Amino acid sequence: MINKKGFEIQFNWIFVLVAGAAIILFFTVVVIKQKSVSETSTKATVLKSMEAIITGAGVSTDTTNVIDIPDSDIEVNCGRVSIGGVSKSYQSLLLFAPSLIKGNKLVTQTLAFSVPYRAANLLYITSPQLRYIIIGDSELAKEINRSMPSELKKEFHKSVPEIKNLNNYKIRFVLFGNIIDFPKALEKMPDSDVTAIKIDGNSEKGTIEFWQKEGNSWLPKGTSPYIGKQSLIGAIYADAIDVYECNMRNAFSRLNLVTKIYDERTKKLMEGAVFGRQFECSQFYSNALNQLNSIFAASSNFNKENIDVISDSARLLSGENRNAQIYSCTLIY
Repeated sequence: MINKKGFEIQFNWIFVLVAGAAIILFFTVVVIKQKSVSETSTKATVLKSMEAIITGAGVSTDTTNVIDIPDSDIEVNCGRVSIGGVSKSYQSLLLFAPSLIKGNKLVTQTLAFSVPYRAANLLYITSPQLRYIIIGDSELAKEINRSMPSELKKEFHKSVPEIKNLNNYKIRFVLFGNIIDFPKALEKMPDSDVTAIKIDGNSEKGTIEFWQKEGNSWLPKGTSPYIGKQSLIGAIYADAIDVYECNMRNAFSRLNLVTKIYDERTKKLMEGAVFGRQFECSQFYSNALNQLNSIFAASSNFNKENIDVISDSARLLSGENRNAQIYSCTLIY
């Protein structure tokens, strides 16, 4: 009987332990699932906020905002925004941003892409935790520094300063001159977290060299053109050349569509300018059509040669629009 009672006691304890473990496991699984659901819900909320920002960029211009969000890691690629396992794809997305946006705040900026008429709004998004170091003494360098929001963690230097590691998760160098020696203080940072662009041009057009850290030196990642200050600023925000060029192809696609609309409008203006004072306007419209046709053809593909064509044609088209204004003609755009 004593052995039987001892066995029963041991069995009861084993049963209690097994039942207790099962209960703990059950609640652990519930907590983990609840946490997963909560995290997924938070990611979806942030993604909806991003979607609202992207949608709003289409109707607003020349605006800057600081937006509070739950602490997140947002990945931006060509036509896709991802937060963890939740992602959203977009057709013809115009979003210039670093490949990774970290933190609980977003800095957004919207500028009009005009050549010379507005073709689209360009949206820029970044994190105030990302450090921008602008180095240059040219008027363009000063203009770009003024154009970037004060809410950013940005520095402007006329010459190369002593660079220290301030523990930012990413650093972006914007160089209006020769590529600098790689700063020794940043050698321990991951290669993908330190990038640079070297700018050669003016506010109308030029070329951009993309660079990335490789150990204790710079690795060239390619060269791409820009047109206008807004395009150049896009290259500052986008830390990968493929994302920058993807956005510029989308911008050119919008330009192509808008140019076609202005072309049709100008043809109708020309048809109506046949009597009286309006007859003087027909020559302006005829010249404008030539420039619009050039812009339409060149906007079919984003490259340096087409940028040269668009830049020259936009300048001439702007002149014809001024002539139309002087002679009280209906404006071309």
